[in-house]
Amino acid sequence: MTKVLIVDDESPVREAVKLLGEWERFGVKAVLEAKNGLEAKALIEQERPALILSDIQMPHCDGIELMEWVHDHASSSKLVVLTGYDEYSYMRRAIQYGSFDYLLKPIDPDVLNDTLSRALTGVMTESSEDPIAQIGTYIEQHFAEELSLQGMSERFYLSREYISRRFKQQYGVNLSEYVLTIRMNEAKRLLETSRQRIYEVAQAVGFSDDKYFRKVFKKQVGVTPNEFREQVQRQA
Repeated sequence: MTKVLIVDDESPVREAVKLLGEWERFGVKAVLEAKNGLEAKALIEQERPALILSDIQMPHCDGIELMEWVHDHASSSKLVVLTGYDEYSYMRRAIQYGSFDYLLKPIDPDVLNDTLSRALTGVMTESSEDPIAQIGTYIEQHFAEELSLQGMSERFYLSREYISRRFKQQYGVNLSEYVLTIRMNEAKRLLETSRQRIYEVAQAVGFSDDKYFRKVFKKQVGVTPNEFREQVQRQA
């Protein structure tokens, strides 16, 4: 069920957006409201809206803080900024945190619905894609970060059990093994093509402890990182 969340500390603004949006046309089944970023966070975690329309200037937790939080904790939700402040600095921050679009108040009905159409069409297209493939792509792009089954569950709104089962079916290995394979392949590439020290390679592929990295690398590859680099140099 497609849900949309409107976040604004002014009740008339929330009512206006609710009235102007052609929700049925876009397949939206529920339009939720929050008065500030704190309320919005709780609703996002509970309701998982596909689209968030948020004001910038709000008490307790403003729109910029909310955008940063959504970027880190609910990246599957699209975000549109609603604001009466036509300033480049706000637009720049909105773009920085992946805002889908930027609308000025008072809201123009045609502009609002054009934005809703584009945003929600994108949401429906993305939701039809295989979520496990999305997780695989995310791992490939963020292998240097802390990655876990629990983290993927929270980011993609899927149960740990579902991810674990489907990931093994699709990739032939469990999620942690896949992460390790991606990291080891990147480590080998860096050892072959760069002059980075071993601890720098370890950090670049997501290991904070280079001693542990060396141990894992030898177990997976059969030789230590230094021995691997020496082998590559001899073959060159």
